[in-house]
This record gives sequence, structure tokens and C-alpha cells, in this order.
Amino acid sequence: MGKPDLTLQVRRLCADGYRLYDSKEYRLALRSFYQAWLLIPKPQTEYTEANWVLTAIGDTYFKLQQFEQGAESLTSALYCPDSEKSPFLQLRLGQCLHELGRIPEARKYLLHAYQASPSLFDNEAPCYSNAIADLIKPHD
Repeated sequence: MGKPDLTLQVRRLCADGYRLYDSKEYRLALRSFYQAWLLIPKPQTEYTEANWVLTAIGDTYFKLQQFEQGAESLTSALYCPDSEKSPFLQLRLGQCLHELGRIPEARKYLLHAYQASPSLFDNEAPCYSNAIADLIKPHD
């Protein structure tokens, strides 16, 4: 399977997964995301597609309130290409860690997400921005 084929197939399965996700069918969404994961050759962390898929899996686990699995998937995504370009990945990882009571780690990721894209916090529970309020400099 060539790289363009891989990318196309992974995008298709992720699109299916996100349609289910948007319908709050999180368990079915996970199935699509894991199908996409299985298409990625080993070692998966060498592929940008792995970043997308692991972030989608972690995000879905967050919605299911399965924070340990979410943190595991999102931490794995950090080892994939282009992960540093994803403030959303940092946000979700910080949120999962926060929910697990791993506050110092959570604050690090939440701050990175906030610094890259403060608007990501607009529709999130205030506890996440409150967790880093002392680290955020007011804009004058």
C-alpha cells in the first residue's frame, strides 16, 4: 500500500469516526478510529497519520470519561510527526491528566494549548483554564 493510499484510507475511516463522534456514538466512533490505526504500518509513530488517529482515539476516550485510556492514546500521539503542531492534542491530554488528578503534568499541557490557541478553552469547562490561571499573564 503506497503512502497516498494509506492517507486516503485513514482519512476516510477517521471521517466516518468523526461523523459517529458528532452524533455522540462514541463507541462506534472508536471502532472506526481503531480500524484506521490498524492500517498504519509499524512502527506507527513514524507516520503523521498515527498522530491524527491517536488524537481522535484519545479525544473519544475523553468524551467517554475514560481518562486513563485517553491519556495513554494522547501521550503516544506526542511521539508522532507533527504532534507539536496540535494545540488540541495538548488540550485533551491536559484535560485527561487533570481528571486523573495528575495536576502538575496537566498544567504543563494545558498551558501549551492555551499559549498556542486560547480560544480552544472557550467551550471547555472552566476548571481547565482555572488550573492554569496563575500561569497566564493578563493581556494589557
